[in-house]
Amino acid sequence: MRFSTRERWLIGSALGVALLYLACEYYVFPVIDSLAETREKIALDSKRLVNYRRLLLGQDSVQAALGEAHKQLAIMEQGLLNNRSDALANAEIQGLVKGIAEAQGLTFRRTELVPVRQISPEYARVPTRIEVIGSIDQLVQLLVRLGSADKVLSVEEMRINPVQLGNPKEKRVLATLMVSGVKRLESDAAAAAMTPQSAPQVRRAGS
Repeated sequence: MRFSTRERWLIGSALGVALLYLACEYYVFPVIDSLAETREKIALDSKRLVNYRRLLLGQDSVQAALGEAHKQLAIMEQGLLNNRSDALANAEIQGLVKGIAEAQGLTFRRTELVPVRQISPEYARVPTRIEVIGSIDQLVQLLVRLGSADKVLSVEEMRINPVQLGNPKEKRVLATLMVSGVKRLESDAAAAAMTPQSAPQVRRAGS
């Protein structure tokens, strides 16, 4: 039996979609589930950071507790982005994510700025949306590397589409991800810089 060009295209499209579904069902989705656990851990760590800072501000804390709080806070904050200003933090996370993606052999297509979101009185989440092209294996390796990076990075959104619909031989996919990091608030840095010595002196009239 001979198939028409349209029928061959439809069969090829169906095969391509089926292969992409199987790859996502048995390979990508399990990794995404593990990333959900990572996001929960990051949320818990963020709460711990806030608690440690509150402990440091308490005047009734014993010296041993203060020392341990300082130690734990310093360790956890090593995973924060280095820059506190929104613009520099955005540039920093874009550079980090692009470097990790290209290291896995993925083709980096574009990046999109996403507004910074405050998640506590001291910290903010810095997201960026990227678009990459590569194989399923490369995409999985990217997710693994993001979860094990030196900085605290989490994948909040991910969309996967075939590069060429109807071509079952095309193994590459187009993936769009929103990746977030965490930084100290810029206002927090400014408040810390305001010491009693640097505060302006107010003089009363007539004095």
